[in-house]
Amino acid sequence: MDSDNRAGVRLADRAEGGPTAPDATPGTTGTPGAAGTPGCWQYLLDDGLDPAGRIPVHAVRASVPPADRTGTPGAHRPNPRHGRPLPGPAPVPADAPAPGLPPLGAGRRPAGRALLSWLEDARAPRLCRITGSSGSGRTHLLTWLAAACPPDHPRPGRRVHALLDAEGLTVRSATARLADLLGLTAGEPAELLEALQDGAPRTVVVTDLDRAGGSRLPDQPERLARELLVPLLSVPWLLLVVEAADGPAAEALTAAAPTGAVLDLDQPQWTDPAKYAAWCAGLPGHPVDPAATHPSPGLAQLAARTPGAAPDPARPPAARAAALAEAWWAAVPDAERTALTALAGAEGPISTALWATLPGADAASVAAAADLLPPPPMADRWRLRPQQLAALVAADSPPVDHGAMVWQVAGGIPVRADGGPDLAASDPERLALLLRHASAGDPASPVLGEIDLLLHAEPAAVTAAFQYAEDSGLPPTPITEAWRRAAPDRAATARPADRAAVLHAHLTGRDDAAAAHCAELARQADTRWRAVWQHTPVDGPCAATPGLGPSAGHLLLVDGAGLHLADPATGRLLDERPGAPAEPLHEPHPRALTATPFGGALLLGASGALHPLTVRGAEGVPGGALAALDACTAVAAHEDVMVFGRPDGLTTYSEVSTGTAHRPEHPLHEGPVTALDVAPADGGSLVASGGEDGRVWTWMPGRPPLPAPVDQRPHPVTAVALGNTPAGLLLAAAWSDGLLRLRRWGERHHGADLRLGAAVRTLSVTPDGLVVAALPDSVLALTLVG
Repeated sequence: MDSDNRAGVRLADRAEGGPTAPDATPGTTGTPGAAGTPGCWQYLLDDGLDPAGRIPVHAVRASVPPADRTGTPGAHRPNPRHGRPLPGPAPVPADAPAPGLPPLGAGRRPAGRALLSWLEDARAPRLCRITGSSGSGRTHLLTWLAAACPPDHPRPGRRVHALLDAEGLTVRSATARLADLLGLTAGEPAELLEALQDGAPRTVVVTDLDRAGGSRLPDQPERLARELLVPLLSVPWLLLVVEAADGPAAEALTAAAPTGAVLDLDQPQWTDPAKYAAWCAGLPGHPVDPAATHPSPGLAQLAARTPGAAPDPARPPAARAAALAEAWWAAVPDAERTALTALAGAEGPISTALWATLPGADAASVAAAADLLPPPPMADRWRLRPQQLAALVAADSPPVDHGAMVWQVAGGIPVRADGGPDLAASDPERLALLLRHASAGDPASPVLGEIDLLLHAEPAAVTAAFQYAEDSGLPPTPITEAWRRAAPDRAATARPADRAAVLHAHLTGRDDAAAAHCAELARQADTRWRAVWQHTPVDGPCAATPGLGPSAGHLLLVDGAGLHLADPATGRLLDERPGAPAEPLHEPHPRALTATPFGGALLLGASGALHPLTVRGAEGVPGGALAALDACTAVAAHEDVMVFGRPDGLTTYSEVSTGTAHRPEHPLHEGPVTALDVAPADGGSLVASGGEDGRVWTWMPGRPPLPAPVDQRPHPVTAVALGNTPAGLLLAAAWSDGLLRLRRWGERHHGADLRLGAAVRTLSVTPDGLVVAALPDSVLALTLVG
């Protein structure tokens, strides 16, 4: 930060060379201050770098993932980008106007300038925590930062890539939502950490960490900090800005990053007194003495709603807020008190329309009560604020009758012609409130099994209810497991029909009645795909591919228990054990699995190592054949053909019987090839390749490539598949943001775009037209409809 901004940001003393784990080698870093923390990656760095500071991807020599579920240490992964700096930003013309900053009210420009300086300071730590008392404007400041620093800002140092509002979220829902914001997909922190190993610099802003989980899950702020944010701090090229007041969550972050920056908005230097006074003068309501409320905007807003407010400026902001809250509550008329008590029990924020339907409230009392409250940060999303006021009203209110709340809220659900509740026509906010109180009254409430309610309620409320049931010791059900795998806490699965389709996939073979109901709802919405079968092993990882040679007609399937033969039509595992490889079972993140023309198979691990698998006595490749291969990033095979992808974007096609090799004259991809498949077509072989650049190309050896890729998206490709089916050639492609696209050849607009809740790791197409998609812990067979 600039020298004038450094004074108020507390930086812990930093040991020379930065912290390292007791058993780490010099130049190794994981989580700053807590290397070796469970779930965190370790990185081998170039000499002379501060492990707690900002480290460009080209200065990382290698990375090591955490141990897998069996306790097996992760495989050492050399960094293909080591020594190759990312290209610099495009030059900006000298006469180009600088992007303007959005307005920042309440005199907070000094705090805004300090944050911008931290963001652009290459010497600053990777974590900045925003603290201060409730009402100090922490969320508003970080919302402004995200608006001032969009992901495409021309200055790379001023880019915020994700703004995550943690209010009401659990570890799982926060992980899924953050991955979605970053163009990735993940349902668990470990999956997000794996996805972030792409080396892309990112800045993540997290607001309202202290409100995570809600009142029924008070441990979620600390759990979210320990299980998600602390592991994120181990990624050298990721910056984290977190709003967290002093407490367990903040302590977890400080323990992991003791040299992190702390911006305390209760400190007066971060608020311009003159501009703060001018802002206070414009507040509607009672006159506000700016000297008595400085530097807290929330304190000033509450004072403007409190007659005769005269807080003592010598007291800390939190103490002034508590005194103001008592004066405000004492002045509230009885009619409005009842409405405010109802709001306190709703675990807001909620709209005025929903608030008016709660026990003890009506439209008139709600309108009058809303006039007494400070304005909400978001339009028509009301809750009691600051926290001191919310605590006072809750303490002065009778205990919440969750059963009465359920009946009252349910009474506002529209009714179908047959007399049943029309959940599809109801407001998702109302259904979320119903779910919260039903779950609070009974963690095993039957409403948690109502598929229609789960499909139409706000997803974060559903995930929180399932988490509450889990924390209460209830065993998981097929529906809770399907919800976890589907990870629907994302904008991409906002449509109930999309949620129904993916839940159908994960319920297939586990709860036939619920799966059939979801399938019918998806069919009514004209969803163009459906699931046929599902394989869910006891432990991952999962990968699948059609067999060749002695295993032709079967599906090769690898999971945590080993290599299996399966029936491609049903997914049923055959009793026969085709082989018993030991090493591949320790590959937690397989990149590719392919049968080979020699009758065996090859498994490509995340570290780039190729593992030959023996199938029915046939080797994957002849002994020594892999020794000639240098770095490999993708592999596929069919009949007499093997295809290998490279980090430089080139693809090598080899005919096993003749030894003939082909490759396009120029790389088709900018960056590594990440996915391959090959299939017979037009008297030859058609190769499909996907790359880190998001492009999907098809080409045939000996023929010029097409003038353009057949598909392209702004996310790395994770898997591709080609296959001849009764309906013609089918192309499937998956990207890192979780999108899976199925298209029949030549029919650009006929197919399906779908999301299964996780990034697809391997894809294959069976002769019968099934698309077999391997996810981190399951394998799904899908088919196009129509």
